[in-house]
Amino acid sequence: MAAKGITGSQTDGDNATADEAEEEQDPKALMAKAIDVKVADAGVLRKSLTVTVPRDAIDRELDKEYGELTREAIVPGFRRGRAPRRLVEKRFGGEVGAQVQTRIVSNAYLAAIEKQDLKVLGDPLIWAVPKDKQSDPQAKEQLVEMTTYLQGMKLPAEGSLQFRCEVEVKPSFELPKLEGVEIEKPQVEINEDDINEQVDRLRSRRGHFAPVVDGKVEPNDIVVCDLVVSVGGKEVKKQDNVTLAARAQRIETVAFEDFGDTIKGAKVGDSRTLEGTLGDDYDVEDARGKKAKFEIKVNDIKRLQLPPLDKAFLESFGFDSEKDLREHLRRQMEGELSTAISRGMRGQARKYLLDNTKLDLPEGLSSRTVERAVVRRIVELQRQGVPMEEIEKHADELRTSAAEDALAELKLHFVLEEIAEKLELDVSEEELNAQIASIAQMYGRRFDRVRDDLMKNNGIESLYLQVRDDKCLDHVIKHAVIKESKPDIKGKGEKAEKAAKAKPEKAEKAETAEKSDKAPAAKKEAKAAAPKPEKKKESGGDAAKPARKPPSKK
Repeated sequence: MAAKGITGSQTDGDNATADEAEEEQDPKALMAKAIDVKVADAGVLRKSLTVTVPRDAIDRELDKEYGELTREAIVPGFRRGRAPRRLVEKRFGGEVGAQVQTRIVSNAYLAAIEKQDLKVLGDPLIWAVPKDKQSDPQAKEQLVEMTTYLQGMKLPAEGSLQFRCEVEVKPSFELPKLEGVEIEKPQVEINEDDINEQVDRLRSRRGHFAPVVDGKVEPNDIVVCDLVVSVGGKEVKKQDNVTLAARAQRIETVAFEDFGDTIKGAKVGDSRTLEGTLGDDYDVEDARGKKAKFEIKVNDIKRLQLPPLDKAFLESFGFDSEKDLREHLRRQMEGELSTAISRGMRGQARKYLLDNTKLDLPEGLSSRTVERAVVRRIVELQRQGVPMEEIEKHADELRTSAAEDALAELKLHFVLEEIAEKLELDVSEEELNAQIASIAQMYGRRFDRVRDDLMKNNGIESLYLQVRDDKCLDHVIKHAVIKESKPDIKGKGEKAEKAAKAKPEKAEKAETAEKSDKAPAAKKEAKAAAPKPEKKKESGGDAAKPARKPPSKK
């Protein structure tokens, strides 16, 4: 009920005043009005932003912080709230400066991308000289995470604040039809070769890397080495005791498919030289896009030792004989057929979406994009219970896969994200926790330990994406035309792969060990489950981030 004597125009005016007052309280809105933003192309789907925060905006934040602090600060010789501001600044200046600069940079960045209507992927990288190199007059700016930038920056005593950052942005495109897609449902069986592979995977879980004395590097060995990167005869980076695997590797943004062959046969003390072109996002700006020489000196060699399939090994898994173990593995693998077939059918849905979506992407992927894809794929294999040693091998292969394969992964991410938004599909905290619990069970670990591990390197976000993407693909399958097929599994022919590589790939330990040794024959399934499987590396990596944040974790 309107108040007596107040006209409509007065009410409208009061509402406008209230709206303006509310906007005045919004730090991002205030910052958007104050800042100056310049945007330039930094590559396909990549933008460079130069953000300038004027002095009055900085002073406003400082006044706000000191105003609140002065009312509560306890300074010797003064009652609470009665100390002069200059003494408060002297006593608390460092702490206040750190808080204010974090708020200013964060709000300025968020206001800048909103002001320019940019749909960004992930967090920005900011040009700065890292704190540990600021004493070096020859040190040059490089792209660093925002947290690293904040650690090394200081608010200017006078004048404006300016910072330059780079962001990856989303593309625009149209989705293909999501109903009536033809998908094959393969009819597959488990054979002895599959069981043999599972037995070897169980053995690998009990294996260990041992130093190789007076030996030479063999495929899949771990090599500890010194690395020197030089451009035009000038050293640009040097690292000691870098760990590399004797297989395809991505070193300093450069993919070396033949690294395993190059390092094969090397002994401790030997050196190898590689050449390649550094990526456009290499952290040494002057070296970007230039041909570089990589000098690698071998310091140590380690090799995986598998335990014998003897009585002690069998009993450790709760079996009396190899026959019992093999029968158990067969039952477990057959029990996983339905899940594996579903993964294969999702793979076909992925391929359909990739083949029928027109979407331009950059020819060269940034290292951050590749790393996000790696983490996402690692989480996918963890959901299948793949042994970590095997996952690390897949990570290596992903980092060095052909550009079109990595592009397919990025393209698929954009497509599935668009489908999720169109169908309003999301993942609840309960669903996310159920997946974490499932991974914990497969590895025989505690829920909280698995959750904490996933929280490192964006693993929770990757898991969120995996579950959300499965919902998108299941929608396509639910409305698809399903055709059953019987691929030739024995010959491991193309039909089996294309039809879904639906061979189960999980095996559990028996009894007490049953939870932690689920080991999918994931190498084959990984190929079919994604449009050009991407595999993983010795040291892990990262996946594309969702537009919407996953639900908060408890």
